[in-house]
Amino acid sequence: ISMFDGYNYTVRLSKGEHLTKALQDFFAANDIEGAAISGVGGATELELGFYDLQVKEYRWKTFTDVYEITGLLGTIALDEFGKPMFHLHGTFSDADYRVVGGHVKDFVVGGTCELFVHRTYRPLHRKHDNETGLNLLDLHD
Repeated sequence: ISMFDGYNYTVRLSKGEHLTKALQDFFAANDIEGAAISGVGGATELELGFYDLQVKEYRWKTFTDVYEITGLLGTIALDEFGKPMFHLHGTFSDADYRVVGGHVKDFVVGGTCELFVHRTYRPLHRKHDNETGLNLLDLHD
């Protein structure tokens, strides 16, 4: 579900939806090629990563508890092949108020997830950087 003014969208995901699939569908349906994303809500089955700069790869971990999404921030940009690429970081709190966080690969929505999306005026692009091993925003295009 979304409401928009052409640049700003409010998206509500329902319990059981997978974040990644919902975002892919939303951005494809609205032809968005660059945006900033923030969100709150609830989640379970978190897939979080930490990027190890020395070995140039993510260390992934799955968390299966029920969590509050205390913060979700990121961007969407097109990769070198024109495919949307999400770069999201999140913090999540459990019932004992302990927080986990990192690079968000995916999660299943708990009760709800409310996303706020600000579409950029121009498409954003990512380009692979050999030094870091990351696909960085290319601000030179």
